[in-house]
Amino acid sequence: MSFDRRDSPSIPQLEALVAVIDEGGFDAAAHALRVSTSAISQRIRGLETTMGNVLIVRSAPPRATAAGEAVLATARQVTALVATLAPAAEAPARSLLPVAVGADALGTWLSDVIRESAQWDDVVMRIRVEDQDIGHQALARGDVLAALSSLPTAQTGCTATPLGRMRYVPVVSQSLAARHLAEDGGLDLTTCPVLAFGAADELQHRVLRAWCEENGVTADPPAHMIGEQHGFIAGLRAGLGWGCVHELLLADLPEVGDLVRIPGLPRLDVDLHWHRWAMELPALDRLSVAVEEAARQHLIPF
Repeated sequence: MSFDRRDSPSIPQLEALVAVIDEGGFDAAAHALRVSTSAISQRIRGLETTMGNVLIVRSAPPRATAAGEAVLATARQVTALVATLAPAAEAPARSLLPVAVGADALGTWLSDVIRESAQWDDVVMRIRVEDQDIGHQALARGDVLAALSSLPTAQTGCTATPLGRMRYVPVVSQSLAARHLAEDGGLDLTTCPVLAFGAADELQHRVLRAWCEENGVTADPPAHMIGEQHGFIAGLRAGLGWGCVHELLLADLPEVGDLVRIPGLPRLDVDLHWHRWAMELPALDRLSVAVEEAARQHLIPF
């Protein structure tokens, strides 16, 4: 795609695109940018005319089209850079930091980063919960400026910093284990239900496949799903299925109760890397330093 320099997207148009997606609507974007809703609509229509594509699906909330995602990635970089260029006489603009992290990381070792970022008056945090296996996709779409990912290779225009390993422990409630005893007295994984955190959560099935290969059996047990951390733990305790719990989270649980580690199943380590745009942004640099420091303190070194 090419366009005449005179028809290049304007900064207000790019800001409008980012605001509509991040704020979840045209009215909210108008409030964030302190303009009218009609002004936001005009900027989006002008940007779409310039780019020759529909960039936003007018749904509730609005979402970027495939063409919009390509523009959004650049728009986010441009607007982030512009925010650092406010004249010294003006109040410093608050930097918007959209990032994607896993629920387990957010609920455990990233709490240090959250506490530190609470002191940053010049930053607005927008944290999305994404599985570490797919967090990098949000970065590729331009939805976020940084993401935790299990993948080590940086995308074009990004950097990837190895952080360490998160260790997961397969656990089951004693009541559920009693209903699925194998002949040797252990847990019969061929029949015992599985509980996954979400559609992208492959930890349990990774463990199950390895166990089946080791024992020369096949298994297709029921697979339940609860995509919320407290609900996931509650489901494990209730005996809905067995699942893998981050060892830091398991250690922090008050009154773990009848949750026990499953004999014969190894702990599972998941590699974590911090992916971010390579451009220099003070707020993003500060966040990255905080994430790397928290990882050094809490994660298992490579």
